[in-house]
Amino acid sequence: MTAKEQLLAMLHGEPVEGIINEWDPFHQLWDPVAGFITPARPGATVKDVWGVTLAWEADQPGVMPLEGEEYLVCPDITCWREKVIAPDLDSINFDYTDVLAQKAYAHSQGKLAMAFSPIGIFELLHNLLGFQNALMDFLIEPEEMHELIDYITEFRMKHFKLIAENIQPDVMLFHDDWGSKTNLFMSPEIWREFIKPAYEKLYGYLHDQGIIILHHADSHLELIIEDMEELGIDIWQGALPQNNIPEVQKRTKKMIIMGGIDAAVVDRADVEEETIRTEVRRACREYLPGGRFIPCLTYGMAGGIFPGVDDTIKDEIRRISESGL
Repeated sequence: MTAKEQLLAMLHGEPVEGIINEWDPFHQLWDPVAGFITPARPGATVKDVWGVTLAWEADQPGVMPLEGEEYLVCPDITCWREKVIAPDLDSINFDYTDVLAQKAYAHSQGKLAMAFSPIGIFELLHNLLGFQNALMDFLIEPEEMHELIDYITEFRMKHFKLIAENIQPDVMLFHDDWGSKTNLFMSPEIWREFIKPAYEKLYGYLHDQGIIILHHADSHLELIIEDMEELGIDIWQGALPQNNIPEVQKRTKKMIIMGGIDAAVVDRADVEEETIRTEVRRACREYLPGGRFIPCLTYGMAGGIFPGVDDTIKDEIRRISESGL
């Protein structure tokens, strides 16, 4: 079976030959809408369309907002209508020529064409408001928070419609981290009241368009795992081993778990090759028996930070798939 065939079989609950090796089923698309919303690139500090200052340092797997009051777009949520201004995506003439060529290439290679956008609903909230402010605003300014989330969700819906109508990707990779390594950033009740309804709209729309939903969250999400499946998340990518992944596999019926390889253990400047291979074998030994599992680094994109790490991971997965543990 090809990696694409393996993934589609897994999504349909059918038997899968071999092990899916990290991101092998996918070819990532770089589309003009996502590039406009978050114009980030390694080694650069930029402002996105919301006015958030984002930095991508050499030792980071992705963008991070700069910290400090001077960088906050809206430190007082009661002023969000004046401070938080989304651009009108409908008025912009995006050129899809290049991304459609990327999609054609993906299909010619037997891959699933995967659109991509970082910075989900919660991430944008704390980028705009400040992390501590955002968590407090759920409790002390719930009405304002609901309205701000609705505003952000409307913007993302326009984004997703542009993607679906003009590109029609096979997969949508969307990022939103809802927790740390050890817990959610908020109670499950708060998450269900404020965050879940936004994704019911967004992911409901994508599913209606026949798009596979790949949600990245390298977080501890055991407390809401059934909710995630209810949202129609087909693949939870970034599943940290600090979650009880075998228990998560028992509690879900269809959702694929993609991750399990601890980046903190393997993606280090001083790591030894056998440490990487040992961690890959541990993840495969513990999680493959539960089914619907793709061993992968927990970052939200293919590859690692330090040279050779991801190549070794892929080689060990390949070896296990061919010869066993």
